Amino acid sequence: MNTYLTATEARQRFLQLVDDVQQGDQVIVTKHGTPAAVLIDFERLETLRSLARLWQDPEALSAMKEANEQVKAGQVLRMSGTPTVAVTLKTAREQGFLRE
Repeated sequence: MNTYLTATEARQRFLQLVDDVQQGDQVIVTKHGTPAAVLIDFERLETLRSLARLWQDPEALSAMKEANEQVKAGQVLRMSGTPTVAVTLKTAREQGFLRE
């Protein structure tokens, strides 16, 4: 959930806001009615940084585009449960996605 607060309100409630963002909320701090800063949990920040690095890596971006095209073409593995790496590789070989 997004919560909008003025900088003054955020300063007064800072410790509670830290708890709120650890529960998944996002706090948008406004200054003179305009969004100026966002308070998010550390894990989300690290995820965003990792995604930004991937989008800036031409090789990773190319791999993501290729994977997206494969999904659109129906070239996906359908498996139940949480498979191990060995089961995933075996299934992929059986369905012709990987060579022996």
